[in-house]
Amino acid sequence: MTTWNLEQMQRHLLICNGATCMGAGAEEVTQQIRKEIRKNRLDEHIHTSRTRCNGRCKDKCVVIDYPKGTWYSVQQEETARDIVHEAVKEDAVIYSMEHGERKRRDNRIKGIDKYKKGKGPMKKAILFVGHGSRMEEGNIEVRQFVGQMREYIDPALLVETCFLEFASPTIEDGIQLCVEKGADEIHVIPIILLHAGHSKLHIPAEIEHAKEHFPDVQFTYGQTIGVHEEVFEILKTRLTETGFDMDQKHEDTAILLIGRGGSDPYANADFYKISRLLWEKLNVSIVESAFMGVTTPTVQDGMERCMKLGAKKIIMLPYFLFTGILMERMNKMAEQFKETYPHLSIEIAEYFGYHPKLRMVLLERMNQALNGTSTGMQDLENFRKYAKEHGYEHHHHHHN
Repeated sequence: MTTWNLEQMQRHLLICNGATCMGAGAEEVTQQIRKEIRKNRLDEHIHTSRTRCNGRCKDKCVVIDYPKGTWYSVQQEETARDIVHEAVKEDAVIYSMEHGERKRRDNRIKGIDKYKKGKGPMKKAILFVGHGSRMEEGNIEVRQFVGQMREYIDPALLVETCFLEFASPTIEDGIQLCVEKGADEIHVIPIILLHAGHSKLHIPAEIEHAKEHFPDVQFTYGQTIGVHEEVFEILKTRLTETGFDMDQKHEDTAILLIGRGGSDPYANADFYKISRLLWEKLNVSIVESAFMGVTTPTVQDGMERCMKLGAKKIIMLPYFLFTGILMERMNKMAEQFKETYPHLSIEIAEYFGYHPKLRMVLLERMNQALNGTSTGMQDLENFRKYAKEHGYEHHHHHHN
């Protein structure tokens, strides 16, 4: 390791390389600053160090200039270069030192008090995590759903909603919001159907990352909806709405249960388990499984299989919580199938949406997290092992 000769040093730039800043380009900022220093032959006068989180995640990427004591928010390349020359535009300043006092600029919100212990009443927060959709309508449905659950939740609890992707606030923002509102215990509850990559890796990664930022906050993690008895009640309601009679025997009707589909073999196996259990509960000869993407059988495969098995009527039954791009696509498919197979009777049922049974399942998952019986904690443990063995890049925007 090089020992620096720091006798000539006049300034020390601390560049935040905490996870949030790294996700927002801190590596590039670090390199730009160092390159500018080299280019101007200022190596002896300006020393740079990478630091961990400085508690100003909203202002990513953060650079602190000592001994001047100015904090900068670097969101443009030119700001990185300007720091070297002490010519930074006013709007990129977070804090400056004036007469020995640290002043926060008016355009900056308060940072996170990382060490607030025992000030004010302690609060517990419930942070619901929706998947998030490119279609804002789906995100509105999630927010409304949580809003409608509010009256069944103890009013002393803070309740917030956030999303995995495609919508805001993100999980990181959701956690920060809870902390800013005084939460010292955050219970993260996924509004997610199957136990797959999102619930095994992505959400635990966000929680583990938040623990570094907020060492005094306790986190618990709820389990996904999974294979739950009440889910079959929801599916039965949606079938009944299409005119399907639960009490009759349906010889030549097939039900095609359609899921999102993913790369987690266990989640796909759970989906098959659900379609098998559904078959056990209904008086139909055929319940088939199909997926909208990533894996097979495709919806087209599923339709063909139902026909091969002699179905004259097929009910497409979406295994989806809320509307979104895939739901739109499925409705279009139903229209196309009706044209392609005029001899068949084809119906499409509604997705889960705001069903009282869904509320019951999520409240149960919430209570498990609150009383320490959630299997979600095992997910956090598994994730820590996984990250140790395989490493895990902390990403905010992963796309399917």
